[in-house]
Amino acid sequence: MRRAALPLSLTAVIAAALLLTATAFAARAGFNLPTKRLEGAYKFALQDRRFDRKGCYAPPAELAKILSKATGHKVGVARNTNSLPVLNRVYVLKQGTNCNRLRMALRAVGGIYVLDSTRGTVRIQGRKGAATSGLARTLRNLTLAARSYNLNKPDTAPRLEVLCPRGTYPVGGGMIQNPDVGPDGEGVYPHSYERLGAQLGFHISAVVLDPGGGHTTMREVRVQALCGRGVIPATPTPHTTVWIRSGQTKTVTAHCPKGQFLVSGGFQRTNFRGDGGNYITESRAAGEKAWTVTGSAYSAYGPPGQGELTAIAYCARMKRPMLTEVVSGPAPVAFRDSATATTPDCPAGKRLVTGGFSTNGSSDGFFYDGRFNSTGTWSASEFGFFGAIASLTAYGYCWPAS
Repeated sequence: MRRAALPLSLTAVIAAALLLTATAFAARAGFNLPTKRLEGAYKFALQDRRFDRKGCYAPPAELAKILSKATGHKVGVARNTNSLPVLNRVYVLKQGTNCNRLRMALRAVGGIYVLDSTRGTVRIQGRKGAATSGLARTLRNLTLAARSYNLNKPDTAPRLEVLCPRGTYPVGGGMIQNPDVGPDGEGVYPHSYERLGAQLGFHISAVVLDPGGGHTTMREVRVQALCGRGVIPATPTPHTTVWIRSGQTKTVTAHCPKGQFLVSGGFQRTNFRGDGGNYITESRAAGEKAWTVTGSAYSAYGPPGQGELTAIAYCARMKRPMLTEVVSGPAPVAFRDSATATTPDCPAGKRLVTGGFSTNGSSDGFFYDGRFNSTGTWSASEFGFFGAIASLTAYGYCWPAS
């Protein structure tokens, strides 16, 4: 076997984590059967990669067996997308799959759906007209949609989402929890902040962390989506991914194509739980044409703490950039304590559409809330898990709105 043998107790922990992940992800991922099955299988593939000593995806034949057992659906192996014999079955593709890249496909009545880990989203092969230049006009019919979830199962990472009202489109999103993170760090922490394209909403995967064990407090997590008419990001959406090992800190940036400027941004694929993994320390605009994210990784015990980190840039074609940035003052975060940074208001004639944050080079804390406030401002919150953080900064991004 390519993975090192694990003690029985640790093997049981991994099996339980995978089972919980299945419950959290596979039932709700995607927006139709092909994307549900591909995205559900991919979550298990990422989890399996996390436990590999070299940080590699398993070879296709081995991975197919792992995914078949984890998802409860037969997963096959195919050379490429031209050799998918069974309808609605996930296949790991030999062509293009390697240590750092995974390609999977599923043949359905509507076409061949392909998930490529380097591209970030499920796509239908050969579909004409899939690429669009987006829409960048004055926002109107603005609505802050929200949906609440109650969470208290440690080391699970449920998929949370909120959809926009009919006829409106998502620009940015956020989350807030109640009660706040506890004094030992017990709370809910996001693994992703990303716009939902086909479903028209906002998606956050968030882990329930309880470092102390015992009774875990039930928390209400409220997911937000800023929706309106007049702004739709272009497709395909730029994604850029790096692999982070325990003790490393890396930055990755997704860039808008030529002729396009930034609308919004986000991140995905962080994976930390009680035993370690990688976590976000920065997510913000990098000028007028890019979105940058930074992450670190740690190992508490057992398997290596490592994982993927993906930056997402939502862009659209426009003659000149339309986003305006507002920045909070620095907020220090004490060790084993929480702090929040809040931006000023947007300039006259503009509305807050998305937000970001940065710990300004520190990897000593966990980001746990980034949210829209009723005052038209953006707040970011951090917990000093490993040590004190000298400066937390919140970034708000504003767009012309009527």
